[in-house]
Amino acid sequence: MFRRDIEGLRALAVGFVILFHAKFLGLTGGFIGVDVFFVVSGFLITSLLINEHSSVGKISLKNFYARRARRLLPASALVIAVTALASRIWLEPLRLKDIGTDAVASGGFFSNILFGIRSTDYLQAGQPPSPFQHFWSLSVEEQFYIVWPALLIVLLWKSRDRHTRAIVAIATLSIISLSLCIWQTTQSQPWAFFGLHTRAWELGIGALVALSWKHIEQLPTNFRAVIGWLGLFAIVVSGLTITEKLAFPGKLALLPVVATALVLMAGQHTHWGPQRILSIKPLQWIGARSYSIYLWHWPVLIIAESHAGRDLRVSERIIAIAAAVIAASLSHHFLENPVRHSVSLQAKPRLALMVGGALIVMSIGIGFVLRTSSVALSTDLIAEAPVALTTTTTSTTAPIVASESTTAPLETTTSIATIPEGPPPAIVNAVAPIDAVITGALTDEVPANLQPSLRGASGDKPEIYDNGCHVNLIAIEPKVCVYGDTESDFTVALYGDSHAAQWFPALNQIALERQWRLVILTKMGCTTIDLITANSLVGPTYPGCRPWREKVLERFAAENVRVVFMTSSNRLTDPATGQPFADSIVKAGFATLIPQLQGMSISPIVITDTPYPGTDVPICLSKAIKNVGSCAFSRDKGIRANRQQTSVDVAVENNAQYLDVSHWVCSLDTCPVITGNILMYRDSHHLTTTYVQFLTPLIDAAVAPYVDGVRSRISAS
Repeated sequence: MFRRDIEGLRALAVGFVILFHAKFLGLTGGFIGVDVFFVVSGFLITSLLINEHSSVGKISLKNFYARRARRLLPASALVIAVTALASRIWLEPLRLKDIGTDAVASGGFFSNILFGIRSTDYLQAGQPPSPFQHFWSLSVEEQFYIVWPALLIVLLWKSRDRHTRAIVAIATLSIISLSLCIWQTTQSQPWAFFGLHTRAWELGIGALVALSWKHIEQLPTNFRAVIGWLGLFAIVVSGLTITEKLAFPGKLALLPVVATALVLMAGQHTHWGPQRILSIKPLQWIGARSYSIYLWHWPVLIIAESHAGRDLRVSERIIAIAAAVIAASLSHHFLENPVRHSVSLQAKPRLALMVGGALIVMSIGIGFVLRTSSVALSTDLIAEAPVALTTTTTSTTAPIVASESTTAPLETTTSIATIPEGPPPAIVNAVAPIDAVITGALTDEVPANLQPSLRGASGDKPEIYDNGCHVNLIAIEPKVCVYGDTESDFTVALYGDSHAAQWFPALNQIALERQWRLVILTKMGCTTIDLITANSLVGPTYPGCRPWREKVLERFAAENVRVVFMTSSNRLTDPATGQPFADSIVKAGFATLIPQLQGMSISPIVITDTPYPGTDVPICLSKAIKNVGSCAFSRDKGIRANRQQTSVDVAVENNAQYLDVSHWVCSLDTCPVITGNILMYRDSHHLTTTYVQFLTPLIDAAVAPYVDGVRSRISAS
């Protein structure tokens, strides 16, 4: 079934997607091109099946899947093979295992499920995009094709009103799918985006247009032309106005989906309809190759950008898109069309299915080969363990202290000292970078004895991730987990997001030695102050933090907490601006929280945020095992001065304590990523547990005098 208006719609859809991915022309909503594809696909497939049923009285599943195999599998298998090879040559070695898994999922048409899981995984969300990520839409369509023909066979079973029955049933299923889409977008936006259950209604709308075509043809021609132009206009408006910050798909997807249906309803025979534009030769040429262009453009852009290690320049993006179009044109001419129009394959559906099965097996096999490929992730260098030495001071005159080694045991407090007059001694903060980060900035090679290894870095996280004490994105009820000296009558708490949770190994060890009872109250992505942040993992915003925070304050009282260590990422963003919250907003939040805690007889300690490398450190190092310095970053880049100062100011201005960790992670100008034989970061913004344990004696020397001072005064009172 060929329609020039549909070919033009395909060109428009793939053009929107490419311009969005290449960041051209301000098409913030160019991803709606996929929604256009879904509606068109639902219309075409249903039209073909209905026509087959009308002409021969039945639908052949064998012939249907043979046609799909000839149409889709040759190009997808070629792109998977070439992308896997290009990834092996040009991408970071540490990514190859995941990319191989992505290739397997793409070849087996379940990549949408894989990316749905990965996109809701807080620990994987910051990883670079996969060169196979665009295969998710192909997976949705293929999953739809598995059930759709069989469903139509049932609905079109002998009956006078079979078309009406089919329309009612498909409309009902589409409404259910749309309802799920709207609900899921508010609960877990990634699953709403990637899920078949939340996208089926878009294909269903196209199917309803096909099933209703006899009625649509009876509409006045001028009316169909008008609604066609309205639909085309609405598609363009969708691409220009919808953004990633909005709750998409949800209700917003109705605009491009209904708009596409209106263009389809206009047809290609309405003289003044949108087909006058959609039928022009350039769009026809692009539309004929839209499938191949879609397959090729994404891996070309992603691999080029990842290999460059930076955003591509405009000229480079133009070259990348041109290369993708050339590759698409060649594969369309020399592979797709010959296979699709092969006389022998058309005459022998069983043979076509066998060829299709072989291509699927080949694609999956290529993924497994890439996934298990051997790569060197270190040199032969054996590095010495670093030593932690620091010069420290407090806000008042204080002695210089030194912590000599991570292997040195902490002093154990077995009794409460004599109570000195006045307030507890202030937190002791480093006034200069420690030697370990200064020498770490000179590291050239990834040592063979690196701890943790690059491959094991992502798993070098606190145990509270595995046992659920660091609660997930959905939970609004704090899980109170008690560590340290669980029998102690003096309780401290760790409060905040994952940037707070990363300090658990140190605080737990100190709490054991100092006989503190340690309560963990941390949640993924939640600020300590009352802010509604943007969070693409659950939706445009993250309202679940507010009830969780309210319950945390209740737990502080119930657990009789006396000191709270608190921190959170200072780069969580304001949904209204898409940028980190203004300093004034942060200060206002702490001006409410800190006095509230003090009113509960709780002494707050604000920990400054961890420097941001700006890239996933283990992945970066995997392609720079002899050039470690290329993965280090400047102090000015990693620590935004105003945000760092805000963390200090909110404590000082509200008579609270702060712990400045910057000199333990960065020198005066550089933030290294390896020191001695220790890997400092497990991803793009969290310290490894190994490095936090290395810092434990320094943290103890800094905070213990103050915390034990608070404890002494409580005991005395």
